[in-house]
Formats: sequence, structure tokens, C-alpha cells
Amino acid sequence: MSGQGPKGYQEEAVRNVLEIFRYAESQIQLAPDAASRAAASAYNGCALLEAPTGSGKTRMAGLIAEAFSRPDRPDNAKIVWFWFTPFAGLVEQSEAVFKADFVGLRVRDLLTERVTASAKSGDLFVTTWASVAAARKDTRVLRSSGDTSLALDDFIPELREDGFRIGVVVDEAHHGFTKATEAVKFYRDVMRPDFTLLVTATPNDQDIERFKEAAGIQELHRISVSRKDAVDAALIKDGIKSIAYIAPDDQRALLDFGLTAIADAWQMHGAIKKTLAGIGINLTPLMLVQVGNSDKAVDEAKTRLQAAGVPASAIAWYTSEDPNDDLLVVAKDESKEVLIFKVAVALGFDAPRAFTLVSLRGAKDTDFGIQVVGRILRVHARLQPRALDKTLPDLLRYGYVFLADAENQTGLTSAGEKINSIQTELSKVSPYTMVVSVAGKNEVQVTQNGQTSLVSVPYAPAPFPPLTAQSPSAPTFTAQAAPTTPGLLTSLILNPPPSPLDVPSNGSQKTSAAPSPLSGNRNYAIRAGIPRLYKTEQLPLSTDDLLRCVKATIGIDDKVFGAGLRESVKVTKKSVDIFDADKDAEITAMQARLSDYEIARRANGVLFDAEYLHPKQLHEALMERLQAEFEHRGIPAEGDAVEKALNRIMATYPNILRKAARQCSAKYKEVVDADQSLPESVEWPVGTPRSSLNIYGIVPQDLNEPERKFAGLLDADTSGTVEYWFRNETRKPWSIAIVLPNGYRYFPDFGIKVKGRTKGDGILLLEIKGDHILNGADTLEKVVASHGFYGSVPMLMREPDGRYVTIKYDEKTDKNFPDQIFRIENLAGF
Repeated sequence: MSGQGPKGYQEEAVRNVLEIFRYAESQIQLAPDAASRAAASAYNGCALLEAPTGSGKTRMAGLIAEAFSRPDRPDNAKIVWFWFTPFAGLVEQSEAVFKADFVGLRVRDLLTERVTASAKSGDLFVTTWASVAAARKDTRVLRSSGDTSLALDDFIPELREDGFRIGVVVDEAHHGFTKATEAVKFYRDVMRPDFTLLVTATPNDQDIERFKEAAGIQELHRISVSRKDAVDAALIKDGIKSIAYIAPDDQRALLDFGLTAIADAWQMHGAIKKTLAGIGINLTPLMLVQVGNSDKAVDEAKTRLQAAGVPASAIAWYTSEDPNDDLLVVAKDESKEVLIFKVAVALGFDAPRAFTLVSLRGAKDTDFGIQVVGRILRVHARLQPRALDKTLPDLLRYGYVFLADAENQTGLTSAGEKINSIQTELSKVSPYTMVVSVAGKNEVQVTQNGQTSLVSVPYAPAPFPPLTAQSPSAPTFTAQAAPTTPGLLTSLILNPPPSPLDVPSNGSQKTSAAPSPLSGNRNYAIRAGIPRLYKTEQLPLSTDDLLRCVKATIGIDDKVFGAGLRESVKVTKKSVDIFDADKDAEITAMQARLSDYEIARRANGVLFDAEYLHPKQLHEALMERLQAEFEHRGIPAEGDAVEKALNRIMATYPNILRKAARQCSAKYKEVVDADQSLPESVEWPVGTPRSSLNIYGIVPQDLNEPERKFAGLLDADTSGTVEYWFRNETRKPWSIAIVLPNGYRYFPDFGIKVKGRTKGDGILLLEIKGDHILNGADTLEKVVASHGFYGSVPMLMREPDGRYVTIKYDEKTDKNFPDQIFRIENLAGF
């Protein structure tokens, strides 16, 4: 192998695995029948090498494969290796490493070189489980024979017949192994390896146990390497610091945490670059930016990087869909200082010159944290001598992760704890297999309580339950072609029958004589002497006066105007050393950039809230007002300064526009007679509950539970306060509407004639609301709504104990809350 020699801990780990594998080989050679070989392999032919990223896992695994394959071995054993990588993209990368660094291994092409006659000990085929274990026949290229190569299903048995052992190295891919039915079948039925080496930086005990069960392995030898070993060897950094940004809840949505993290990381990148130059190290550091899965994620990252001052020429990017730049090339190309990537972080590309990583994607799990840490954990070869003699400046002894989402910090800290929990540990040869001679024939037996059997006991691994590609609970559906000519199904889709909610609940839309009721229904006539025509509200046809009113009324004081000029907000910056849980977090204050996009989006939503005003006209009116405010204050309004200021004001103080709209709509809305009078009668089923005070003498069946209970409360009034009541239906020609500031019309639930009330001819409008929508956007507007003729509209909520309470709006918190117990006798005071 070329390059520097292995580190001390690497030599120990390699020696340990070889000792275990060689013991198994010695037993296989003494009793070479299939059952004996299976027993030897099951107990001493499988090892797990767990070590942090950057500690040389691939190197250790390569050394094990190389040493175990040497043709000059005393036992003359021959072995062919199959190396499984997590992703297809890593196959070529791994092959290049083996060709360059391991002269004792011969990298072969699994697609074209499946030829037994030319096989040699130390042959290495690099592939993925997906390549060899595809369920679909048309994708199983490697499982079919060609003109020059055998099918894998024939190649592996022929290798075994020619005296070769089969070795398998699984690089992280064991995590998803048990979920792949075909992979399990291929491993157990076709490959049946004599030796299996698992290599991982993210050990998961549950995954490992499932792998053991699926693979039929009895004893898994764990060889662990601690982070400290790799740090002491100057292969990985002393630590990783994660930086998160915490803002008040009311400002979080207005901040661009992505830009904040990128700008902060770029500043750190510059400091690292300056420090490297200061100590005479000719190395350009690399800043990594990991983005999410959005199609626009890379372009958005580029925009943010350039906004933070990163030259476009220094930015490279890579995605699995658009691999613009080769990951390995960029990792070494020092003309590039930033690499944006959108692939699974577990892809495992090596970037030793990376010190900083910005995570723009959301993930909080520990495995994600371990993978993120691994990208910036390595120490570059040019820095290793100084790291080894402890003369490297503190700034360069750490990696730095900048998080756009502060909640991801928990994933990083738990990752640090998990990595720290791995302590250096070697394994011992399993004593549970023993070579015995039964009837003059050698056999490997599994000992029971340290004893062997005097009769032949062939070993058989525990059967693994059959796996199915689909969960039993997931039903299978057979696709059917849609009808090509209009039939019953097509007719039902294009012309669905009316929903019960679409069918008029009564026949009262007409003011003419009521038609004969349907079978089972009857007409309920309005009580004598009840007024039938009421007053509703509407906005004027022209909105010119309203626009002028809003422009003049909107409250742009010094505080609001200052919000329009603000470009950043003070936030808390929390820096944590993820490997040192006992060390307190470093807390500092910094300015975080506002998100122009989010602010513009919110401002746009505020402008569109007032649907009765054209957004473009409203925008022009507000721009004119704000332009005047700039001039009055002597502040130059250059470029899009006024536009940005208006967006920030609307996003920060959305209520000032609503308040102005409310005042102006109250000033200019018109009170007019409803289009029609209440119907003379309504149609409801026979047996509809009767009401003593409803104008039709019934309790309408379209009332919900709280409304129905309230109707009962009105009917139970014995004080004489309620003279009569009616259901104020929604959007009927006779309904009473209130115009809200957003232009919508609001129809309170009840109209009540209250004795002693002077306003509105004694009619009080009243609304019932459920607590689950108490602070919905429309409810906040309704609770302060007032009718131009009938006055304010009390809003009530029914509590679990059956009492009704009034609802009050708090302008400071912009919230509704229960106020006081409702009493019927107080209706005249509303």
C-alpha cells in the first residue's frame, strides 16, 4: 500500500479482525464440508468495524482484505472479495482508492469480468446491493450470463468449487439491508460468504441485530475505534462547533436564517483562510452548503451566497439530478471555495479542506447529525504535522456547522454524544465452535455448555422468516382503465348528485305564496305582527373615497416608519461544542438578516386581505403615503427603498392596515334595506322541535349544537327580555349582513328583539363561536364588528359546563379571550 503507514490503532484493529478470520479459516480447512464451514463462519467469520468518519475505516477494511488475500499465506487460502457501497455513485470512487492504495487487491469489473478461470486471490468487485439483488428480471443484468461472463448465481458457486473463499465487505449499507427482500435472499442463498466485514461510522444496535438475524450470523465481533484515537493521530479535528440562531417567536418568520447562517459561515471561512496564510500553510479552505430537495434550492443558495459577498466564480454545485461539478474534483480544486450540494450527506465524499458547513435543510435525527459532522471532521494532510505536535491554532482545530434551523442542533449534540460513546475495544475469538472427529471424519460443532457431541451434529443457521416486498397491511390495487364513452361512472364524476349541504334547507327563498311541502314536511308560518324587512350593509360601488381614507388614516408613526428601514434584527447566537457536553454553550448577540422574500410574501397577503379594494390601487395609495413620509423626514428614497420599506411595515404591522380599513369601511359603508322580506313561512319536517319565541315557532334544524342550546336558553327566558328571535341565515336576500374591513360580508347567527333596547328598533345581532376557532382570522374581525343600524354584535362561547361567556378582543395581543358570564337579562345593555 502506498502513502503513510497505518496508525497504531489502525494496526491493532486490522490485527484483531485478521486473528478472528484466520481462526475461522483454520476450522474451515480442517472440516471443509458445507455445514462445518457454515458453523465456523457463523461464529468467527463476521466482524463489525465501527469508527468515526475520517479515522480511516476504508483504509482499515482495505488492509484487512489485502492481508487476508495474500498468496503467500501459510494456509494457502484464496479469497475473492465483494465490496458493497451505500450508493452507486460511490462505486467508482471506491475503485479509484483501492487501485491507488492497495497493491495487494485487484479491482475487477463486475459487469464484464465474471470469469472463474482468470480469478485470483485478492480480486475485489465493488458494487451495491441494488445491482445484484434487483427484484425485476429486466434489471438483473449481473444475474444473467453473457458472451464472456457468467451469471453471478453461477460465478460464485464456481469460485467456491475452485477453492476460493467468498468475502463480503458492507460499507454502511447494512442499515437498509433487512428492508430489501432480494438482498437478504441473495446474501443467504447465493453469496453465502465465508467472511463478512461490516464497516460503519453510524452504528445502530437495532440495525446490527436485524442484520445478524437476516444473514444467519451467530456471533458478530465488534472492533471499535474511539474518536480520541483518531484525534490523537491527527486524522480528525479536536471538535465540531454547531452554531444556531434563536429569535423571538414574533420575529422568526420575518428572518432569513439561511442568509444569516451563510453570511456568518462566510465570515468564519475568511477568518480560517487568513489564519492558514498567517502560519504559512498554502491551503484554500472549503465551505460546504447543504440544501434541501426543492427544485430551486441550489439557485436560492447561490443568491444568498452572492448576497453575503461570495464571488460567483468561487461557487460550485452538485446535485444528483444536475451534477454540474464532480464532487471529488471540487474537493481538491482550490479555485472553488464554496460547494453547494443536494445529495444524501451519507454519500461520503471526502473534503479534507472543508472547515465550515451550512445546513439549509431540516433534519433533527442523530444519524443525520453524524453524517453532517463527518463532512468536516477530517484534518487535511498539510495540517496533520502541526496537529500532531499540537502547534495548530485553535481556530483550525475545529469544524463549524451553521444551522438555518436551530432545532437541528439537538441532532448534532446527540450525534456528538453517540460518537463519544464509542470507546476503543477489541474482540476475542469465539470459543463456541470446535473441530471434532466423528467416525474418523473432522467436523466443526457448536459446543453446548462447553461440550461437543459424540455423534455427528451438522450445523444449520436459524431460518429467517420469509420477507415480502410489500407490507401485509398494505393492500394491493389493480389499475382499471377509465371508460372511453360516457357511462354511469363518468356521469357521476362529471355530474355528481347534490350534497345534502347543497339542497335548500327550506322552501323560503321565494316571497310568493309557499308551495306545497314535500312529503313528510310541513310549512311553518311566521307569527303575526313580526316585522319582515330588516336592514343590511353594503359597500359603495366606487372605492375612491375608501382608498383616500385608508391612505390618510393608516398610522405610520416614527416606530412604524423605523420598521420600514430596518434590515436586520437582533438574535441570540448559540454555539455548542458537540463533543463536550459539560462545556456551557457560548451565547452571543448578533444581527440576523431579514428575509426580503418572506416579507414581500407577507406584505402581499396583507394587501390582498382587503378584497373590496384592488390590490394594485391600494399598493399605489400606500406607496404615495410612504413616499411622502420619506420626504417629510428628509430621507432620500432611492431605488426600491420605498417598496422594501412598505413591505417591511406591512409584514411587521399588518394590523395598521386592517385598523385603517375598519375605520374607513365603518365611515363609508352604506346601510340599506335587505333585498327581500323574510318569507311568510318555512318548510321543515313534521315533528321539528317547537320554539316559544322563534318567529316561526320552531328550532331550525340547521343549528349546530352550541347554537341549538342557545336557542333553548332564549326560549327559557322568563324575564320578558326576549320578545322574539330568528335565525339570520347566511347570504339570503333577506339576511342581515355586516361589512368587514376585508370586504367580506358577515352574517351573525341570531337576530333577537330585546325589550327595552332603543338602538336598531330593539333588534340585537348575536354570534355563537366554538373555542377551536376563537382566534381564527375571521373571528378576530367579527368580534369587533358593528352594524351601522343595529350596533355592536356580542360574541358568545359555550363552555364545557354549559355556561355561555362573552368574548373580548385584546388589541395588544391581537387575541380573543373569554370575558364574563352571559346573562339573558343583560341583553338590552349590549
